[in-house]
Amino acid sequence: MKTIEDGQLVLIIWRGRRYLKRIALDQSFHGKGGMLRYSELVGKPYGIRINEYDIFEPTIEDIVMYGLKRETQIVFPKESFYIAFRLSLKKGSRVLEVGTGSGANTFILSHAVGPEGRVVSYEQEERHFRNAKRNIERFCEWDNVELHNEEFTGYNGEEFDAAFIDVREPWAILDKVRDAVKRSAPIGMILPTANQVSDVLKTLEENGYGDTEVLEILMRKYKTVSERVRPTDRMIAHTGYLVFTRKLDITSPSSGA
Repeated sequence: MKTIEDGQLVLIIWRGRRYLKRIALDQSFHGKGGMLRYSELVGKPYGIRINEYDIFEPTIEDIVMYGLKRETQIVFPKESFYIAFRLSLKKGSRVLEVGTGSGANTFILSHAVGPEGRVVSYEQEERHFRNAKRNIERFCEWDNVELHNEEFTGYNGEEFDAAFIDVREPWAILDKVRDAVKRSAPIGMILPTANQVSDVLKTLEENGYGDTEVLEILMRKYKTVSERVRPTDRMIAHTGYLVFTRKLDITSPSSGA
């Protein structure tokens, strides 16, 4: 049974409100449910109730939503987990990311590829790079993320298994990203407006890509009161258009190779 130790993260829930905190023996949590001394938690298992507080081990989603410091609009978990699935990431995969932002999606990619995998991420804006670096160092479980504070102009190392782009004009770097991934590799993008999607599609149609798809993910939660189950008053609806495509070699003759 896993127990809470000094320095570990805990998720504290009070009447539906969530707080992600790191345990420090000489500190306390002060909320509307009263004071909770962290020293009272050490040695106890996760999944317990103390006074009015429920104490859980944080999930990956909890860390993204309540732990990472944001300086940019993050890729929400409802997209980032699906992105990792659509990029076919697994233990040992190598994935390229262009546009680190606050590092939320980078964090998900890191977990998807595991300790034997590699995430190579580029962020041109220094302020965002510094924030993402702090987030990654604080929350990533493995040292499998390589951050670059520079514009992505190409990659000379081993080809990647997949790539994800989160920049304002992805069509401007698509050819460079395409050169950096293996043949047939999936490439994903997230875009806030339909105009940008249209520009991306024009680029994909004119170059070597196939199996292209555009979609969005909407998530609606429900009130968990058994006597009156219904949708919550607010929902996280449109947060971005997702574009997925695959590298296609249209110049090579058909062969058994």
